[in-house]
Amino acid sequence: MDKLYTIKDIERLLDRSRTVALRYAQEKGWKIQKIKVGKTYKNFYLKDEVDKELGLVLKEKKVATRTRAKKEAKNIDELPLWNQRVANSRYIICLGLQEEYEQGFEKKGDIIENFVKTVAEKYPAQMKILKRITVPTLRRWFKVFKENKDNPLALASSHGDNKGIRRVDPEVLELAKQLYFNKNKPQITVVWQKITEFYGKIVISYGTLRNFLNNDVNIIEKNKARMGAKEFKDKHTPHIVRDLHDVKAGDVWLSDGHDLDVICYTGRKKSNGERETARPVLVVWQDLKSRMIVGWNISYTETTESIAIALKRSIENYGVPGAIYSDNGKAYKSKVLKGDDEKELEGIYAGLGIHVTHALPYNAQAKEIERYFRDFRENLSKRFYSYVGENAVARPEHMKSFAGKKLAVGLIPEQQEVEAEIESYIKEKNHLFYAIRRAGGLKAHRGRGMENRTPLEVFNEEYPVESRKMLSEEKLRLLFLYEDIRTVQQNGIMFMGYTYEHEQLYFHQTEKVKIKYDPHDLQSLYVYLETGEFLCKANKLQEAGFNDITAIKRHKNRLKKINSLSSQILGIREKIRDDSGVIELKERENIIEAEAIEDKTSKETKKKVYIDKDLYVEIE
Repeated sequence: MDKLYTIKDIERLLDRSRTVALRYAQEKGWKIQKIKVGKTYKNFYLKDEVDKELGLVLKEKKVATRTRAKKEAKNIDELPLWNQRVANSRYIICLGLQEEYEQGFEKKGDIIENFVKTVAEKYPAQMKILKRITVPTLRRWFKVFKENKDNPLALASSHGDNKGIRRVDPEVLELAKQLYFNKNKPQITVVWQKITEFYGKIVISYGTLRNFLNNDVNIIEKNKARMGAKEFKDKHTPHIVRDLHDVKAGDVWLSDGHDLDVICYTGRKKSNGERETARPVLVVWQDLKSRMIVGWNISYTETTESIAIALKRSIENYGVPGAIYSDNGKAYKSKVLKGDDEKELEGIYAGLGIHVTHALPYNAQAKEIERYFRDFRENLSKRFYSYVGENAVARPEHMKSFAGKKLAVGLIPEQQEVEAEIESYIKEKNHLFYAIRRAGGLKAHRGRGMENRTPLEVFNEEYPVESRKMLSEEKLRLLFLYEDIRTVQQNGIMFMGYTYEHEQLYFHQTEKVKIKYDPHDLQSLYVYLETGEFLCKANKLQEAGFNDITAIKRHKNRLKKINSLSSQILGIREKIRDDSGVIELKERENIIEAEAIEDKTSKETKKKVYIDKDLYVEIE
């Protein structure tokens, strides 16, 4: 029976009467099977044949799926503004109709018809919102009004209640989300094609799919599935908004590195002899309160050396800051800058007495200087013909092709040209740019705490020259020396492939010492004992040629200094020992030991020659 339909089944499928169903079956010529049921025979129709035919006639009933949660308002104030106006207008009109019913002596049907004719005159403000009213509509409103006389919310429009309902199977929508929620960020057209291929037919229109993914799916859910961790954090995670009223200029300096979107000559040559080109990295130090750039340097990677050079230039011109807030990169946390507690290396920051704080990793919003770099790209980098853009999409057309990258001589700037442009731009942005804005009637700088002043004005007013902690050139040079720990060897100190010698090192062999050096001048090292006491300034040892007489003389002179120093040092030690009486005891021990050795030696050197039994002669 599972493969057969009765006439009642046909009636149900067609939703028609028995007569219409029988006539339809005869017209289609469906085969009838007579099967005995009980004591009578009944007509049955083949299920496959009926389903095949009805599948072309009957419409599939689509499932309505709510894709967006419906907001249930509990108070009229929670409705959209337009619906609040509609609800209040309907409520006022219902109140007016109630008064007409209470005061009138006519039939209610006549009263409501007359009320509808004159409602535009009596309630013009409400009718401007509602446009038009019919008697049946007003009766429906009044019925709701009587049940909710103290609640205008009941008269709100139901327009928009079906918002978020898609007449699509929920399985289709779930598949759409699975395909669309991908880190590769597929387009909606691709997702639609995949769904159609999977089901073998169009189960959702492209417009419905687009509206579902763009409007119904929560943006956080969507972007968290399609974005990387950093991109999502930069776009959606709330960030701290700083109030700078409790900070003065000079209190905190910021620093970060920025890859310039410009190609220039590096000053080096490739192995094939061609001049090397690259994108420079700009390291900047900026005052937090005034937004003034106090120092900068360019290199071709973000190195500790570049950061230290930029900081040194800043301190030379504007003194030592109270604290530093820098990037979280490896170069900013190196032992040269921060020191090493295990090796007892102080570091440049500690030597300057500066407190250091690092920004959280991948947290661009925490660094105010990032905004400066955006302006830098727009206002300076794009001046150069060799501008390459921040990414492939933003790259100019003439720089995209291989031929375009082979720019003609003169179009690629020299490093010195880029540095000159940066210097000019920074000076302009520190004062002149904002001074011109103010002269033109605009606000100089719109940042928090700037109060219509330029960066230079804020810096000079809040951190005057007499208040700055300035350092002498020699002290600054010593503070910016790099540090390391080395072991003194037989010939001196080995460092960076060179040997550094001094006669004082001879007496500290195998000891660990702290060295300080200038990476730009490796001719000498400053050597300190583990106690922190300065030992000597060791110079680079010059290697001697096979027949280099001058080098041999230098070596002999070095040995003379060591011997001279030895006599002084050993003489001092012997005097100390002599005063304590230890030297006399030692001398006596040496004499006794010498006599014992002499006696033993004399016995060992004499030889016995036997001339008879028990008779011998000792011979030397």
